[in-house]
Amino acid sequence: MGFITKNVPLHQTDITSYLPTQIKFGLGKVEKLGLELQIESDLVDRNNVVLVTDKGVVGAGLVEKVEAGLADSPYEIKAIFDPVPPDSDLMTVSELTRIIQEQHANLIIALGGGSVMDTAKAGSLVATHGGQIRDYEGGFMVPGPCVPIVAIPTTTGTGSEVSMAFVIKDPEAKVKLTIASPFLFPRMAVLDPEMVKTLPPKLVAWTGMDALTHAVEAYVSDLHEPISEALAFRVVEMIFDNLETAVKDSGNIDARAKMQLAATMAGMAFCNAALGAAHAITHAVGAMFGVHHGLGNAVSLPAVMEYNLEVCPERFASLARAMGISQTDLSDEELGRLAIEQVRELRRALGIPALYRDLGVPTDDVTIEAIAEGAMNDPILAFNPRKTEREDMKALVAKTIRNGDK
Repeated sequence: MGFITKNVPLHQTDITSYLPTQIKFGLGKVEKLGLELQIESDLVDRNNVVLVTDKGVVGAGLVEKVEAGLADSPYEIKAIFDPVPPDSDLMTVSELTRIIQEQHANLIIALGGGSVMDTAKAGSLVATHGGQIRDYEGGFMVPGPCVPIVAIPTTTGTGSEVSMAFVIKDPEAKVKLTIASPFLFPRMAVLDPEMVKTLPPKLVAWTGMDALTHAVEAYVSDLHEPISEALAFRVVEMIFDNLETAVKDSGNIDARAKMQLAATMAGMAFCNAALGAAHAITHAVGAMFGVHHGLGNAVSLPAVMEYNLEVCPERFASLARAMGISQTDLSDEELGRLAIEQVRELRRALGIPALYRDLGVPTDDVTIEAIAEGAMNDPILAFNPRKTEREDMKALVAKTIRNGDK
């Protein structure tokens, strides 16, 4: 991660950048999956495979494509684990851990969205090192390598295929647990546009807004540095150029391919620069009310951008240019406000509600207090560019639930 101190020259800063996952991008990559694995020396002899996926991916016929891609190769799928829910939880991880251990798996293929990939990481961790997920909560608590993962994303937003972290729901405590370690990076990410051709438009929209939130929060984070900001800036450009088309014209595979790659690049950015208050709020709402993560970020992001604008207007002005805003006679703050409005306009164009109340979240004070408490306890909040006190968070949460713009 980068450690950039504001107003300190670059030569006096300390940057550690993690980009270890090998990325294979291209149409038909899954058809040649066995070959792609065999040319990687550290994956050659890892032939006992557990495939982690979900029912939607199975129903879309994508598992058969992976099986065909491994045919006539030494890689054998010993078990297919497909009961991963949209918001994966500790019980699901326990079941997967048991299967990994029973099958003596030495390679995991994660075929799906963020929940599938996060479940695969969690199962790999516990199957290797034992204990419970809570034992590893926080940053860099994993003691060593885990069962390697090959991630094949089937959505256009999460970035988990190139990140060192996973988030798992504890349904009893109604919180989400975040675990991060360099040992959790997938060994390989296979980006095949065929895998997102049939993704329903609403999921393209929701996961695309997730990728946008990753890029925006990484760009303004206190940990931003030149590598992460270059990735994040380009991601914002790609999303504003392609997301609406990818949603409304499902036959435009090029737009979907660009969104797929943008999502991975956003993952590379936030893995190094971290995230902020939008994700803290979204995690809390998701843990308590089951709101889809990308949909939640679409609601949270504009309010948090507005909150952060006063401390880093120059960052938001730069993002405005990435969104296609070309005015040169405006102040940084004015450009930043235009950027926020661009995000809101994109959200409207995609048919996404502006308020959590429209997604079934209660509007009472007790709920707002509970969500604010959960967000304040999220470790990702530490990297938000503007310090967030409890009253600030309550006001932010209230805005996203009750009275944000339409």
